[in-house]
This record gives sequence, C-alpha cells and structure tokens, in this order.
Amino acid sequence: MTENEDTAPGGRSSPGERRGSTHSAPSQHAQSDASLEDHVHDEKPIPVVSKREKVKRHFGRWKWWYLVAFIILLAILLPLLFKVIIPAIIQNILNGQKLPIAGGALQALSPTTVNMSLLTSLNTPLGVKLDPVDLYLYNKETKPVSSFFKLRLPELHINHQTDVLVTNQTLSVTNETELIIWFNQFFDLPKVELSVEGDPNIFLGTLNYKRHLEKTVEVSSLNYLDGFGLVDLDFMLKSNDTTFNMKGNLNIPNAGVLTLGLGNLTFNLESGPTRLGLVHLYDVQLRPGNNTVPFDGNFFFDELVPNLSEVLDSQKEPLSNGYFKFNATGNSTIVNGEHIKYIEGVLNQKHIGFTVPVISLLGDVIGGLLGADQGSLLDIFGGALGNSTLFEQLLGHWGDGNQASNSTTTRSILKRSKGKQTWMWNLLKLGLRNKRR
Repeated sequence: MTENEDTAPGGRSSPGERRGSTHSAPSQHAQSDASLEDHVHDEKPIPVVSKREKVKRHFGRWKWWYLVAFIILLAILLPLLFKVIIPAIIQNILNGQKLPIAGGALQALSPTTVNMSLLTSLNTPLGVKLDPVDLYLYNKETKPVSSFFKLRLPELHINHQTDVLVTNQTLSVTNETELIIWFNQFFDLPKVELSVEGDPNIFLGTLNYKRHLEKTVEVSSLNYLDGFGLVDLDFMLKSNDTTFNMKGNLNIPNAGVLTLGLGNLTFNLESGPTRLGLVHLYDVQLRPGNNTVPFDGNFFFDELVPNLSEVLDSQKEPLSNGYFKFNATGNSTIVNGEHIKYIEGVLNQKHIGFTVPVISLLGDVIGGLLGADQGSLLDIFGGALGNSTLFEQLLGHWGDGNQASNSTTTRSILKRSKGKQTWMWNLLKLGLRNKRR
C-alpha cells in the first residue's frame, strides 16, 4: 500500500485528501449563501399595525373588563349628576334671576286686605315648568323673617326670557307693622328693596326638583312725592253754596311703576305749626307719572288771623322769594267706610311741602271775595278778626249793606286799590300790621 492510498493512523485523511478538502470548502460556502439569498427573496414583508388597530385589538381583548368598569363608573356618577350636579345648576340659575318689577297695581281693599297685580319676568336657558308656588314678601332687615304678604304665582312654563303676570290677587296683610315699615321706605325713597322667599317645584322634562328661592329686588317707588303741588285753586265764599269753601286740583306724582289705589284721603293743610285747612281727595288712583287729582275742602280763615304772627314767622324765607309754603300731612285714609291703618300709619307722619306764589294765592282769595255775599264774609272774617261789628261797619262804609250792592262794593274796593296786585299786597300789609301788634 502506497502512502497516498493509506489512511493515516487514527482515521485521519491523507495529505492529499486534506489538500482536496481545503480546495472544496469555498465552493460549499458559496452554495449556502446563494441558498439563503433565495430564501430571503421568497419571504413576504411583515405588515405594519396601525394605532387604531392596536386599540381595537386591545379593547376586543379586554372589553368585558371595560364594561364592568363603565358600569361601576355610571353607578357612581349618575347619582351625582341627578342629585347633586343638576340641582346645583338649577339652583344657580334660580339665584341668578333678576325678577325685575316692570309694572302692576296695589289697591287697598280693607284694613286687612289688598289687591295686587304684578308684572315681572324669568329667564332660563332651557324650558322648565314651575308648579304654583307661594312667595313670601318681607323686609330683609327684620330678624327673624316675618312676611307681610303671601303672593301666589300660578303654574308657569318658562323658556328663555318669559314674562310672568299676576293679576288681581287678593292678599291678606299678615304683619301690619312690617307692612308699614316697608310702605314708609316705599314713600320716602326713589327705589325700595323688597325681599322674596319661596320653594318652587321645578320640572326639567320628567325630572322634578324642589329648590329654594331667596331674592331681594328693587322696586321703583314714590321718592317722597317729589313734584307735589297745587295746580289751581278756587275759594267758594258765598253762603249756602257748599259745605266747603275751596276746591281745586293737585298734582301728585308717582315716580314708581305700580299704580296705587289709596281710597279717600284727607290731608291737613299747615303753615308751620298752624293748621289752616283740610283737603279731601276721593278714590285716589295714582298711576305712574304725574296725576291731576281734584280736591275740595275748607280753609280755616278763623285760624289764620289769630295765628298770623306764627304763620308769618314760619313764612319768612318763602315770603322773601315771593311764595307761601304749605305742608300737607295725612289725616285719614278711608276705603268703604273703614280706616286703613297701614296707609294712615305712613301718610300721617309725612310733611309734604309745596309752595304757592303769593300773588296767585291772594288772587284766589280775591276771586272768592268777588263772588261772596256780605253775610258769608261776616261769617268768615268777622269772627276771625274778633270784632264782627267793626268788620260789618267797614263793609257798610263801602256799600249799603244789601246783597244787591255787593258787586259794586267789591269793585270799589279794587278801584281804591288801583288794581288787583296792589289789593293783594294791602292784604299782606294788614297781616304784617297785626303781627307787629
């Protein structure tokens, strides 16, 4: 056996085989690489999964767990929504209501009742229904709260800005003292506060909520009758003509928005501390704005002359400007023959000042004298001067004492005075002379 044919000990290949094997190795590697490349080219690319698909697969895998969690969340949130969140929203809307008083009327009916009409409005972002509800009207300064009226709102359907009208509702006076307090402010101020409280039952669709309303609103009021004054005046001095010796018209302004029915009013007419007359007004209805109200009454000439000194003392400043100043104070308020205490308790404490030009006032007196007869003048002025005989002699000096000559007598008086204005000032000088005495 040759060396090339023999196998090396230990099963090793001969050198020739080793040389052959070393020459064939690169060829095997090349075949392997080619096979791998063919395999790579045969495989398809892996598709890219979108985020949406991932989320879908995630929820598809865990959907039952999410459903359980959602049910638990609803069990927690729904009671909060319907019992806490929605009621809080409704309460917030209710608290935000302005309740502006745009009009209405307040009519005294009796010592214990009034008739009220009222126009206001409510504003809601969604349609709601309100059951009829009692609203209690009160003064917020009074503690504890004590209402003086209970006003009932009818059933209402509110959707956005909605007018609310209460018509001809008879209200009982539940606290006269509190009502007088409020009426005092209503008379004195240009705007007065009125507090309202109630528990409306509110329906939002089929949902029903009982909420609490507590609100203070402003109401335009009387501003102390600013602008009150005499429009015209006539003295009726002829005997047996009437039980009253004067009549005329007053301007009574109402700066508020409520029409006021005050019944029959009687005012004292005062100059300083001296009461000079009574003025009667009948079935007074004060509508918003200026109101011309007729009156009749009596001027107390028998009180004027004896108290002329005090009267003139109280008139120093007005007289320096050519005016007489009078005060009207309440005397009585009567409806259907009954005194209305909740109005008398206010008007009887007020002093409503107004001025009359001296010339106009004395001209009205002269106009009354021109139409009077001698008997009535004696009744009016004779006792006032304290010497009826003397006054009768003065009248007799100007006339023959019979009624037929009265017109001539009064004309001669004016002629001697050389005009109406001089005659008026002569009357004023007579008063000043009495004052100096």
